[in-house]
Amino acid sequence: MYKATIIGAGNIAAGFDSPESEKILTHAHAVVAHPDFELLGFYDTDEKKALEATERWGGRTYVDIESAVEEADMVCCCVPDRFHGEVLKKIAQFHPKIVIAEKPLAATYEEAKEIQDLYEGKTPLVVNYSRRFLKEFHSLKNEINSYGKFLKGVGYYGKGILHNGSHMIDILRFLLGEVEEAEVLGTPIFDFESSDPSCDVVLKIQQENFYMLAIDCRAVTIFEMELFFERARVRILNGGEKIEIYHVEASDTYAGYKNYLLREERVVDYSQAMTGLMENVSRFLKREQQLNCTLKDGLDVLNICMRIRGELI
Repeated sequence: MYKATIIGAGNIAAGFDSPESEKILTHAHAVVAHPDFELLGFYDTDEKKALEATERWGGRTYVDIESAVEEADMVCCCVPDRFHGEVLKKIAQFHPKIVIAEKPLAATYEEAKEIQDLYEGKTPLVVNYSRRFLKEFHSLKNEINSYGKFLKGVGYYGKGILHNGSHMIDILRFLLGEVEEAEVLGTPIFDFESSDPSCDVVLKIQQENFYMLAIDCRAVTIFEMELFFERARVRILNGGEKIEIYHVEASDTYAGYKNYLLREERVVDYSQAMTGLMENVSRFLKREQQLNCTLKDGLDVLNICMRIRGELI
């Protein structure tokens, strides 16, 4: 059994659910529900939060990062975005068997490169871009070449190009391949942190355009996308909880016309993402599987986000 500690005791670490919840929405729940892991406890700079998490999930409350990490085989880094780099650098000193990092990898590309230097070839690190840990997205990736040439796409997101937009960039890379170019369109929306605006962006993928459109998260939360191919159309809805597959078929009404017709609806249990993450980590530690989202994946997505933000030449 692998011993696990969680750094940070906020919503994604421990607050979104409880041991009685049917759905697994937190790192803590995913750890205690998996037979290969034992939860040692929590550390948070807000001691009250750490105590509440410990009361809910068990384990102990640590007084500092060092004592939390020194006995752990696995460490989950679940602190706010701006502290990711600082905490990951501290964890690296103890060389646990594996580290799970919430996205984004760091607040700057330069800091992410420091993390790469500390971890690469020494401590395995997996980045929690959650859709990579859902079987339905792996199935979609395996099918996508059969849909023919990628024609164009559009997506809607909010709450920061780095905080939430990076999820969209990551799943595009996972499904379609590398982002070749990125260009900002229009005026950014400051609907999250002042350092992380949401903005309209056009990405070049497979030499075709994908348009990321920013929707102010203070009005509504949205994460949806459509991908158009020669033989199919894919719609990812409700944050990834539903996938619709349309096939190109001849029109019943107009000779010579073709339409996208809905042929399949796939319901995705998004709460399985945390379960999938923990299972991927377990199988990696047993040398049965590669990590679904590596340090390099996290670094590459951050690079694109920082180019969009104008922080890279």
